[in-house]
Amino acid sequence: MRHLVLGCPVDDLGIETLLVQVERSLTTGVQQWYTSINVANWYAYTHQPQVASLINQASLISADGWPIYWASRIFHGLKIPRVPALKFLDVVCKRFSSDHLRVYLLGGRPGVPELAGIRLERQYPGLEVVGCHSGYFSNPTDYEAVLADINASQADILILGMGTPHEQSWLTHYLSRTPLRFGIGIGGGMDIMAGLNTRAPGWMQQIGLEWFYRLIQEPFRLGPRYCTTSLAFLLKCSQEVLRQRTDRKGHRAQNDGPASTKKGA
Repeated sequence: MRHLVLGCPVDDLGIETLLVQVERSLTTGVQQWYTSINVANWYAYTHQPQVASLINQASLISADGWPIYWASRIFHGLKIPRVPALKFLDVVCKRFSSDHLRVYLLGGRPGVPELAGIRLERQYPGLEVVGCHSGYFSNPTDYEAVLADINASQADILILGMGTPHEQSWLTHYLSRTPLRFGIGIGGGMDIMAGLNTRAPGWMQQIGLEWFYRLIQEPFRLGPRYCTTSLAFLLKCSQEVLRQRTDRKGHRAQNDGPASTKKGA
């Protein structure tokens, strides 16, 4: 089921349920696509209506970051699983690579998806990377050329790493023009897949410090973004705390009824 977490949609689907949906697409041809919500995507959704309209069309939306995970519990009482996009991609590759899964990589700087493809094939025996293209397009005809390449590749799954809102826009407008069965948006994960950046150690991921690890690797790109999106998220959380307190006070006052008057007054 899809819920709103501080105004942003997230599905309460765990890994196994998500995999069922992938298998459904691969076996029946029902086309679906996946994206995830972290604080940056929450900010884009709640502050940019055009981005919201794109994300709303996703077939599957997971909670990527710990802030979204905890906000769903604290403010909404929901038990939404945390499923980072790269973890989802990992389990998809592990589960279906033995079935000769064919993937196409789109996104990143020139040469990066090719590096990512080499690493994917080494990591998941049976998986075949049948095409690659960077996320940079010099003119509108490039889009048609990429579509033609994808259609000729006979890929099953598209792994798209162009960042928000570019990947959601591509999946919304172009996926239906391909025979692809499933699309997975991974944001800035193409550099990690290519080995140019690394994920935080497991212990940092578990205590919610992966953002800090990424900031160390890319301070000039991520620093300004984190300042803007994190402050906006904290402000929204503060507003939600105040709103819920006010609602509880109003509810108690309503249940207590009007104040009684003293006898003989």
